[in-house]
Amino acid sequence: MILYYHAILNRIVENREKGCNLTMFGGRYIIIITFNQPVNQLLVSWPQGEKDLEKNSGNDARERIINAAIELFSHKGYDATRVNDIANAANVNKALIYYYFKNKQDILDYMVHSLLNNAVSITMDYINTNIVDMIKEGYLDILPDRLHFVDDEATRHFLENTYKFYERVVDFAIVKRDIIRILMLESLKKGKHQNSLFNFMEFMANNEKNPIFKTISNADQDFVYSDEMVLFRFFFSIIPIVSFAAYFDDYKAATSLSDEELRNSFLNVSKIITDSMISGSDILLRSK
Repeated sequence: MILYYHAILNRIVENREKGCNLTMFGGRYIIIITFNQPVNQLLVSWPQGEKDLEKNSGNDARERIINAAIELFSHKGYDATRVNDIANAANVNKALIYYYFKNKQDILDYMVHSLLNNAVSITMDYINTNIVDMIKEGYLDILPDRLHFVDDEATRHFLENTYKFYERVVDFAIVKRDIIRILMLESLKKGKHQNSLFNFMEFMANNEKNPIFKTISNADQDFVYSDEMVLFRFFFSIIPIVSFAAYFDDYKAATSLSDEELRNSFLNVSKIITDSMISGSDILLRSK
């Protein structure tokens, strides 16, 4: 309830005249606001102990708003979903949504950025514990057209860790498949989010702002993302996972496969494709 009033007050008091006093009563909570000058900020005081209550109830409400938006965007579509729909589904007042988000578009932006950040976190864990260590120890050299390993044992070690990483990414995509479906649908439209899917390419840029590039280049100063490597990662690594997650439920409904069977089948096919790129102690990124 505090957050509800707080959201409303933030909206109505921005240009109050000097000397305005406002007292609001909400159940057992009392909020008193005094304006001695035109205000740019809103200061609210409540008894000790109420902050924890506000924090916990606020986090719960925010999660319900996000989850409701995911459900509605995924099944009704982003354009067909209204803020009122999200409020009703989340069982919150519409004003509370505007407390956390500027508008409906801001909710979708949050989903996209959250998805990207989580995906990068998983990738960075893999890079730091596998690729960087192998480069520093002299087992791996990343060339423009291939990954070159010092011997077959190094190749085997790399592939084992890569398959585990790929499993983790696929499992993450399955869990987040509703958000991925939204992202994929919006990327096909001519609107603000048309290029949302291509945000993944930010993490294939040759600059210091890209944490993946920065981490690998610190271990291998000659490392650059070649055109072949970027194309391969986007169209033959990212897009297949995105498509698989987006159509996961539809494909399962059209077959007799269980969740686990469908997941394992996809991983097996991915492994076959990766194995076909091995040539001796190299993993090729382009044909000879």
